[in-house]
Amino acid sequence: MHDLLGGELWQLTVNGLVRGAFYAALGAGLALVIGVTARFHFAYALTYTVAPYAAFWAMDGLGAPFWPSALAGLAAAVAVSMLLEAGVYEPVARRAADRAMLAVLVTSIGVSTAGIALLQLRFGTGSLPFYGPNAVRHQLGSARISGFDLGQTATCLVLVAGLAAFLAFTPTGRSIKAVRSNPGLAAVLGIGVRRVNLVCFAVAGLISGACALWYGLLYTVQPSMGDATVIYGFVVAFLAGTRSSPLRALPVGLGLGLLEQWASNWLPLQWTQTAVFIVLTAYLAFLAVKGRPLRPRPARPAPLRSA
Repeated sequence: MHDLLGGELWQLTVNGLVRGAFYAALGAGLALVIGVTARFHFAYALTYTVAPYAAFWAMDGLGAPFWPSALAGLAAAVAVSMLLEAGVYEPVARRAADRAMLAVLVTSIGVSTAGIALLQLRFGTGSLPFYGPNAVRHQLGSARISGFDLGQTATCLVLVAGLAAFLAFTPTGRSIKAVRSNPGLAAVLGIGVRRVNLVCFAVAGLISGACALWYGLLYTVQPSMGDATVIYGFVVAFLAGTRSSPLRALPVGLGLGLLEQWASNWLPLQWTQTAVFIVLTAYLAFLAVKGRPLRPRPARPAPLRSA
């Protein structure tokens, strides 16, 4: 009992903070795409998976060192993300007109499924070893944490803070916020909406690729590695808000990471994700009730004035 309340709980807390920062970064990138472009980018899982596979190919097939291979993986994720917007989403949305949101949603699911299948044909369906720098273990009180965990957490925090600063202090960031607020008015003012959309997808590809490379170092590279993880990105994006500052993704992501880890103390592993989705469902139900228009109260008759 003492171990549960002491060392084990502290270890779960550290694990939850590490995972939470990871979820926050993924959610911030996805919220940017959804909030600005109105694309339900389910192929985020594909750009996430492409990065470590491209890095693995550069190391295994070309014999490149790890860090140049990691940069190649990031470049592949950014390129695939931008190609999806320019070559798939934008043409589909333009042709679908008022049904653009649904058309892009269905298309993104299909593209993601096809892309993952191509990776399986090329690299197989099993896990691939992804070797990089040597992992060093650190002691934080009674909890142990690897250097990869620390590197992933620092990278995710920098990505979220950097995205917030980019939106707040750069001309491109201000253009992105203008398009997010009112794309029609932004276009009238001379802001290139298509260019802004491409920038958003490039940023999201960079974030997903960086997160996936750390995940590959911590675990292994496999075709389905993006499925469950990116779902958490959607949860964070919706809970934090797709039109708010990326910094709001941090407390949401950290909260989800802690909830997932703490729940594993009392729930079987397969039910910990269920706890997260219960939170999302409760939040969406709260929004539905909160947004429901109230019935107008009948007007009270004016008091009669004495003559």
